[in-house]
Amino acid sequence: MKRDDTSPSAYRADVDGPQREILERIRSVIREVDPRVKEGIAHGMLDYPGLASLAAQKGYVSLYVAPAVLDKHRALFSGVSAGKSCLRFKRLEQADPAALRTLLKQVRKHRLEAGA
Repeated sequence: MKRDDTSPSAYRADVDGPQREILERIRSVIREVDPRVKEGIAHGMLDYPGLASLAAQKGYVSLYVAPAVLDKHRALFSGVSAGKSCLRFKRLEQADPAALRTLLKQVRKHRLEAGA
């Protein structure tokens, strides 16, 4: 579900229900892993340049990261629906902070090594 919000705070305020808790948990880990990353809006979702994108959908929250890194860390997220570059969280307990931290630190390392 693409949103038309023009600021991260408006986007977050527009999300309710279980998706809000999931979104805020993942966002918190993103901010912990890289507190200097600028939060913005790109392609109708929250964007953290060089690290990840985060989208609240109707029944889940998607976290988009580098496909090469996600492929190596899928086992950390058993039971979570995954695409080539995204994880789809339907329940709060699926968004394990330790697993997210590991994944996002590796994404950041991958991007730094690639010069992105």
